[in-house]
Amino acid sequence: WPLNRRILYNRASADPQGRPWSERKKYVWWDEEQRKWTGYDVPDFPVTRPPDYTPSPGATGMDAHSGSDPFIMKPDGKGWLFVPKGLKDGPLPAHYEPAESPVHNALYQQQSNPAAKYFQGKPYNRLAAVGDENYPIVITTYRLTEHHVSGAMTRWLPWLNALQPELFAEISPELAAEKNIKHGDWMIISTPRGEIDARAMVTKRMRPLLIKGRAVHQIGVPFHWGYQGKATGSITNDLAHMVLEPNVSIEEAKAFLCNIRPGRLP
Repeated sequence: WPLNRRILYNRASADPQGRPWSERKKYVWWDEEQRKWTGYDVPDFPVTRPPDYTPSPGATGMDAHSGSDPFIMKPDGKGWLFVPKGLKDGPLPAHYEPAESPVHNALYQQQSNPAAKYFQGKPYNRLAAVGDENYPIVITTYRLTEHHVSGAMTRWLPWLNALQPELFAEISPELAAEKNIKHGDWMIISTPRGEIDARAMVTKRMRPLLIKGRAVHQIGVPFHWGYQGKATGSITNDLAHMVLEPNVSIEEAKAFLCNIRPGRLP
């Protein structure tokens, strides 16, 4: 978007001379006869800029990028291993476990991002300890195509509600058997912050993870429902903690810990 490109920076699929790196990886390349970039995608690059183009002194914007600089959204057109300024963490990528995790960081001693905003000590933001036996299951949240925004708008549309009428949780057959939950049953999901109920969707898409010899289960829960609209349901974000990424304060609600049991809330 807006040019319907499939792969950003696809100029990088060709070498500095504009030739495909290999026939197998051939994707976008410079056509010398037509004097333009062509291929299997819309070129993410000035289409008539030849590979040997050299910017003039004092050139600005896209004119400052040479014909072999594919990363057009970077000021210098180059690929970066790290951001040279502005980040509150980094500069190189590092693996941290989420604020709530069933396992210790296997790479080094720092468990989670020390620069994140944790709001510690708040009664509404209690965190489960690493490997907490009361909350052994990993939960991830996500969107659905039918409720493509938050749900606040789409829950008022009957035809979308007919496609996705109520909150559900995807769980593996192994976890369902362990918890005595059948497909379509109601189940309660709990975290240190609260509880919600949802329908169980038993599916092989959710697979247990084998970590250091033990099974770690995971469930998936969309977050589109609430107390208003033509289709209502529990609020998934009632389960999530308030832990914010240090640079732009994105909430870390894609992975935290929970437990489940059959039944409904009163």
